[in-house]
Amino acid sequence: MAKKRRKGRHSTNQRSKRQSIVDKIIYDIMNPRYDISEIDTNRVKEALNSSSEVRKVSDDMKKDIDAVTNSIFASRRKLIKKKTSSEQLKINVAEKKDVVKRASSYLAHIKSKATADEIKFIKTEKELLEIKKAIDDITKVTAKLNPTDADIATYGLKASLIGKEANTQKAKIQLRASEKLTAEAAKRHQESTRELIKLERILARESSDVSDIASNLKEAFDTITSTYGDIKNLSLNLLDESFPTSTEKDAAKTQPLTT
Repeated sequence: MAKKRRKGRHSTNQRSKRQSIVDKIIYDIMNPRYDISEIDTNRVKEALNSSSEVRKVSDDMKKDIDAVTNSIFASRRKLIKKKTSSEQLKINVAEKKDVVKRASSYLAHIKSKATADEIKFIKTEKELLEIKKAIDDITKVTAKLNPTDADIATYGLKASLIGKEANTQKAKIQLRASEKLTAEAAKRHQESTRELIKLERILARESSDVSDIASNLKEAFDTITSTYGDIKNLSLNLLDESFPTSTEKDAAKTQPLTT
């Protein structure tokens, strides 16, 4: 019988020291043939309470980890969406800048043309006024002549007047067209500029969101890593306190009392 007990104890010692102590305590409690000390009984209670505490703390930490993990997955999806949006916005901004550049160039060109048309109109109008004045002056001088002589004196100027009037009218129409094109070009340029400013603001906001989400993700990963470490350390510490090794028990027994 003694050989069997020694064999059983030898087999138990093959396990970890902590597990050996736990097995022995539980075995002693369940076998009334052995004398159980109050210290061992209290140690088992403390071990069970500590185990429950470990599970409770671990469960709470796991809930925190689950919440953070869900937040991480949601943030990653949001980050991917924001990055995609940001990249598309960069393309849109580049395209809109090109539109604004071309609109600005066209506006400058049409303004230059409108200025030239205005100068041309003013010139033709001045020439027209000069011819009209010349005809009036000649008409006054030839007023005492017979109508036929008066018409002959102003015939050439009147023929030239018709051409000048046509040129003036043509220049006026061309000027109005250029002014209209200038107004439309200025409007398109302003609209394109406003759209570019709006896109740049959106891009800046999206880029800021990407940076914030990436920073939050890093914090979340750090939190999970730290929490896992806390769970592991807490579990090991509580287990070490609840189930001391044989060496620690022997040291506690042999420690001399101090007065």
